[in-house]
Amino acid sequence: MRLLLPLLLASGCNSYELFRVTGFEQATFNNNADILFVIDSSGSMKEEASALALNFEVFLGQLTSSEGSNVPRATLNDAVNNYVRESTENGSIIDYQLAITTTSANSLSGPTSGIDDGEAGTLTGEVPVVVRGDEDVATAFRTNLVCDTVYWKTADMATDPGYEAAEDGSCPLPEGTEIPREYLECLCPGGWIEFEGAGNEEGLEAALNTLCRGSADAPDSCWDDDDDESTDPGYPIVPGDAHSIDDFIRPEANTLVVIITDEGDGSRRVPNNDGDATPYFDIFADFPNSVRFAVIGPAYHDRDGSCLGGAQTWGVERYQAAATTTNGAYIDLTDQENGCAATDWGENLTKLGELLNNQISSFVLQGVPDVATIRVYTDGLEVGAAEDSTPESETPTYGNGWSYDAALNAVTFHGAALPEYNSDVRIYYRPLGGIPRELPI
Repeated sequence: MRLLLPLLLASGCNSYELFRVTGFEQATFNNNADILFVIDSSGSMKEEASALALNFEVFLGQLTSSEGSNVPRATLNDAVNNYVRESTENGSIIDYQLAITTTSANSLSGPTSGIDDGEAGTLTGEVPVVVRGDEDVATAFRTNLVCDTVYWKTADMATDPGYEAAEDGSCPLPEGTEIPREYLECLCPGGWIEFEGAGNEEGLEAALNTLCRGSADAPDSCWDDDDDESTDPGYPIVPGDAHSIDDFIRPEANTLVVIITDEGDGSRRVPNNDGDATPYFDIFADFPNSVRFAVIGPAYHDRDGSCLGGAQTWGVERYQAAATTTNGAYIDLTDQENGCAATDWGENLTKLGELLNNQISSFVLQGVPDVATIRVYTDGLEVGAAEDSTPESETPTYGNGWSYDAALNAVTFHGAALPEYNSDVRIYYRPLGGIPRELPI
């Protein structure tokens, strides 16, 4: 999307004669989204990995319109089918890329003494980057997840003797809430992962490693440039790893990191027992791309650790801070009010999709506007301001149109007003501070 931020003047005969352009073109806000899933590959994650695999079309349904989606949905149960169909009617088209790494940053945990696929920010899967427009996005992502990422412990593996491949050789989604061995045998003829990831889950470090490997302009703080071994902090990547991941972290694309784990963060650049992960957030802020975190992790609120399981409070606090600091989302794996029962994964993935849609649809303004002067156009047609249908609520609910968020200094589109991919978006306003250079429109 192209975004122009002009000055609204006080005279003129029609809408376009009211404006003069500042000469500034802001091209960093678009529909490109690179989505990195950081999956906990420890042995306790079987149920969560199964739930992600079985419900993944719900997430895809949030990202594509009914015209833009190439994802077959015949294998989903009726409830998910109906939800996807309804959710995609007014969805914006997002040019997305999907990839997976693991929370393992320790190369000593795999089958070799070096860095195996999925360790230290490397990507998993024979074709690791799945892109919008691929023949079957859901199956391609699911294959990378269940065949090349998740550790399946043989003794705990579910079975379904009645499972059969389809006549065309494809592997329909199994019934139930777990991935059975027979489905793995169908989807993964070459086998699946039978070794456990590192016991110390380093989600923030792993995400940073992927961005450092894949960004065209990674900050110097990615690397350990100190040749003095006595002060070596043990970072798993070095400057030679720059550009070792191609075509995933695109310049000026929005980057969403989705961490899925039942543990807290134990990343090495912050001491153990310290919940303050500011050193990581400072590095992420140095990337030219906008980086946002969504975490599906242990429930921990108001100092109540009843649903933490074996997770450390300080590790969970790091992930919660990652979501808060980047204006992302923290989603509980379990429900504290329901005896720590697992939360609904359809709802969890819906929240992720909504987060990404909101990230794509919010346009940060170059200056602080006089809100009364804001005028918004998509492809030359004026878009009206959205009405808040819940004025008494602390969290507004908007209809179709746009709203201004003072905290973000951004114009956000809602509902059917969400611009489609490659639309021309122009936002005009009178800035409160100073008058920018004027050029005739």
